[in-house]
Amino acid sequence: MSSTPGRTHSGRAASRRSASLSTRRSRTALLFVLPQVVGLIAFTGVPLVASLGYSFTHWDLVAPAPTFVGLDNWAHLLSDDRIPAVLWNTVRFILVGTTSLLVFSLIAALLTFTPRRGVALYRAALFLPYVLSQIAVGVVWRWMFNTNSGPIAGIWEFFGGDSPDWLLDPATAMPSIALVTTWQTIGYGMTLYVSALQGVPASLLEAATIDGANRWQRFRHVTVPMISPTVFFLTVTSLIGAFQLFDPVVAMTSASAGPATAGGPSNSTRTIVLYMYNQMFNYSERISGLGYAAALAWMLALIIFLITAAQFALSRRWVHYDDPVVRASRKRARA
Repeated sequence: MSSTPGRTHSGRAASRRSASLSTRRSRTALLFVLPQVVGLIAFTGVPLVASLGYSFTHWDLVAPAPTFVGLDNWAHLLSDDRIPAVLWNTVRFILVGTTSLLVFSLIAALLTFTPRRGVALYRAALFLPYVLSQIAVGVVWRWMFNTNSGPIAGIWEFFGGDSPDWLLDPATAMPSIALVTTWQTIGYGMTLYVSALQGVPASLLEAATIDGANRWQRFRHVTVPMISPTVFFLTVTSLIGAFQLFDPVVAMTSASAGPATAGGPSNSTRTIVLYMYNQMFNYSERISGLGYAAALAWMLALIIFLITAAQFALSRRWVHYDDPVVRASRKRARA
């Protein structure tokens, strides 16, 4: 039975009204998003393109304009024997700082996860350092690590020992900085872990208990897979932050001259970002200046991109975004 002309006309009118409403909503959404897009292009996209262009120039910020030097900055970057040293310093920081953050923040979350009296106060006390300035935290801990008058040295002397030269010994300077950053960020990691632990279904833990799993087995085979997305997120973000380490090193190792004298002792705490800063304002070398600093920045961006891409590729093996019961049913279905 064919439709009447009146019904056809009303249907077309309703379709036009729906399309018009959809268009108005799209335009409204675009108006709200437009300031963010413009800001992203103006303050991120344009500087990125400009920095890439500067990496092919030499400019000491004193000359009226940069001088095009082609691939000289990149060639010098590949032959600069100081690059492996500053990268190794960053790796040393990661081995202590990132590892301790992942472990200690998880321990703090497990200790404060169960609701009981005063637990909110403990969480607040652990989270408080995260909102403080890294420079302020670094200055305070620099005084605490002072071998002559710091409280840490006083504790060692109280127990009859000689305090190490925490920030004056190349072997302990970078681990000391790493532990300070862990102390400051442990509350942040704890908060994310607590949120993830709250999402672990109690029914899965009860089922594992009924099957005879002890506490460690329940934690390893149930809790860890369920919180693996949070572990992955913290690993990725903490590694990116580690490669951008700057403020704590400056606050804890620089003399009165500021960042120019940071990175000691014996350059054992000089990171890639600090080295980039030094090259930016170091005009005593033939290749140093804005151009070489831009090349270093792009090298750092490439390193972070490759490491992050590798993490995402490897995450498929150990990060689980679905319920273990659903995974088990899928495996049985595939079998």
